Amino acid sequence: MPSTPATPPQPPAFVRWFRDSAPYINAFRGRTFVVMFGGEAVQDTQFASLIHDLALLNSLGIRLVLVHGARPQIESRLKTRGADMHYVNGLRITDDEALACVKEAAGSVRVEIEALLSMGLANSPMAGACIRVASGNAVIARPLGVHEGVDYQHTG
Repeated sequence: MPSTPATPPQPPAFVRWFRDSAPYINAFRGRTFVVMFGGEAVQDTQFASLIHDLALLNSLGIRLVLVHGARPQIESRLKTRGADMHYVNGLRITDDEALACVKEAAGSVRVEIEALLSMGLANSPMAGACIRVASGNAVIARPLGVHEGVDYQHTG
């Protein structure tokens, strides 16, 4: 009987995955990723999973800048207060009452994200990981002013 050479055993899937991803981990270590997501993502039931994935990237030496939106949270607060929402050319006109809702919603979303980042990843090798978080308002907004007869008030 002719003998056929034995097939070498295949490494487990995670080993193949690690070998395939190792060059990317090395290439992006020390780099900065800017990740932007809307307020809709924050409301999603899988948002905590996204934050955990971002924490994993951080543990691989990738610096992260998170930029979040808060449109649904703002609109929810406006509806709760019974405030009128006026849109012109796809932009919400932000009056004084709406501006208070914008500040509340943006602050609430920021705190929620920070809380998820500070929780660590329970029941995983990332449990107890220390992620340093610094937050602030790095965007300087300026009101649009009056365009084509429309006063955009605080919208900018």
